[in-house]
Amino acid sequence: MTLTLDFLSDMDTLLAVYEKAGQQPDNLCGPYWVAMLLKAYGGFSESVVDVAKAASTILPSHGHPSDWLPTGATSRMGEGYDTIPTVSDVNQCGTSVDGLIQAAEMLSQGEFCLLPLQTEDWEVGLDRLVQIGHAHLDWGMVPLLNVHTNYFWSSRLSPFDVVQFLQTGTQPSTSPDWSVGHFAVLVGHLQGENHQLYAILDTYPQFGWNGLHLQSPEAIAQSLLRPQQSTQGGILLFINSKDKSQVQEVMVQHGFRIASWDNGTPFCPP
Repeated sequence: MTLTLDFLSDMDTLLAVYEKAGQQPDNLCGPYWVAMLLKAYGGFSESVVDVAKAASTILPSHGHPSDWLPTGATSRMGEGYDTIPTVSDVNQCGTSVDGLIQAAEMLSQGEFCLLPLQTEDWEVGLDRLVQIGHAHLDWGMVPLLNVHTNYFWSSRLSPFDVVQFLQTGTQPSTSPDWSVGHFAVLVGHLQGENHQLYAILDTYPQFGWNGLHLQSPEAIAQSLLRPQQSTQGGILLFINSKDKSQVQEVMVQHGFRIASWDNGTPFCPP
């Protein structure tokens, strides 16, 4: 059996920054990624808290970390965390998609942007996105997935589970490690002879292999579509702003809609 793990674009640059960053601060997965992407590809030094404030992130005003942390993670906040606005309704907490789009453009002074992508068929869309990424390596695009982890497989698949799925498409009997709206990066895919798995980089090193885990096309598609959920998901494509018009044109040609979505957190800029 031949396996090929293909990374999208210049992922080595992001991985080098990721290895030093460690676990995300509590409830700041979206700002965590934007801060890291701006640092990796633009040399910007804005902190996760800086991004959170620029994105109008909302934190819970009460509760215990066990209410929002995955199993095995310890609470992490960091300098300036207490300056982020809070609200009593935990269901309203988080970072909106529009907030992240605003923060990325503002903090990079227009050099980088996040292009919001939607489609009716995410399995097809993900495959097309990977193909576009390989065809346009010069764009250096990084897909930031806004998922609901309830639809994921366990991040700790056995080698047998991986090989069996890639050969036969048989899904392992696993349950998700976590159930929450979340941001993670699609870094590549593992191609078998008959099936493929996507490689996801997470904000918690406890997941998978130091944060890197494998998910099926169906699992990721469901995590983006979020059936039976009141919230929505999608992909924010991190790109250089100079390529935006060209990237947007190609994405539309391949069946994507350029549109934001409601992930459950209101966008309330100051």
